Amino acid sequence: MKKSRIKWLAMLLVGLMISAFAVGCGTTTTQAPAPTPTPPAAAPTTPAVTIQQVADKYFTNMGADVYKISEADLKAKLDAGDTSFLLIDIRSAEDYAKSHIKGAVNIPFAKMGEYLDKLPADREIIEYCYTGQTAGQTVAIMNMYGLKAKSVNLGFASGWVGKNNFPVDTAPVEFKPATNVAKPDPAIAKILTEYFTKMPMDVHKINSKDLQAKIDKGEPMQVVDLRSAEDFAKGHIKGAINIPFKEVNKHFNEFAKDKPVYVYCYTGQTAGQTVAVLHVIGISQAYSLHGGWDLGWMADKMPVTQ
Repeated sequence: MKKSRIKWLAMLLVGLMISAFAVGCGTTTTQAPAPTPTPPAAAPTTPAVTIQQVADKYFTNMGADVYKISEADLKAKLDAGDTSFLLIDIRSAEDYAKSHIKGAVNIPFAKMGEYLDKLPADREIIEYCYTGQTAGQTVAIMNMYGLKAKSVNLGFASGWVGKNNFPVDTAPVEFKPATNVAKPDPAIAKILTEYFTKMPMDVHKINSKDLQAKIDKGEPMQVVDLRSAEDFAKGHIKGAINIPFKEVNKHFNEFAKDKPVYVYCYTGQTAGQTVAVLHVIGISQAYSLHGGWDLGWMADKMPVTQ
């Protein structure tokens, strides 16, 4: 019995060794892991709104005041003690310190891009420059950003003081960032902010004599008269085409992208608005005529074509 048991254990041991050898040396089949499913490609994101649509809306929403307020209307607001609006002087800090409209804070034109996201969305903004032209650019960007802004007709030097001799002040007013601010689409905000941060020294303007010199040399250009059809017919700059200001958005595709575009209005203010809009939609060589037709071209006694 004892020998039989030993024999049986020996046979069991041999069997286990053979089995282990077969497993160790044989080929084992490992089941491949199931392939990880590839997630579907994300659908391309579409901006909530395009800059072209924002620019078009700027014109379609334009009222009879064309985003401007007269000097007399602003004075009436101030005399009545109206504090519902924010008054901004966009001239240099040095000129602001010398004199400004009472109650105005100072945000220089060149720094406006740093303040767009700090301005109140729930208050009217009234801003002014020297003659109205850079204020025109500013008011266009502000409104496209989602703010409610107007510029003072003819600005501080030409309008408030030069034309009307209205009172001025020297007491500085501190700007306080708003809590209720505009929140445009991030892509739109970037374009509008960069309009100021990438502003060249010429601030997208040209004077009458320099423009005439370019015309005399036959330089490639497009000249656009933004005045009414009636005033255009009475006389205009040689080679100019007529696109009335309020109809600019209907003719966006007619503005040249491959050469300089010079636009002019009556005093430069609505041309300033136009230049700002053209730049943000990709017309990168747009300039406005300093002083426009009345205060620039005609004041400088430049040639007129009918």
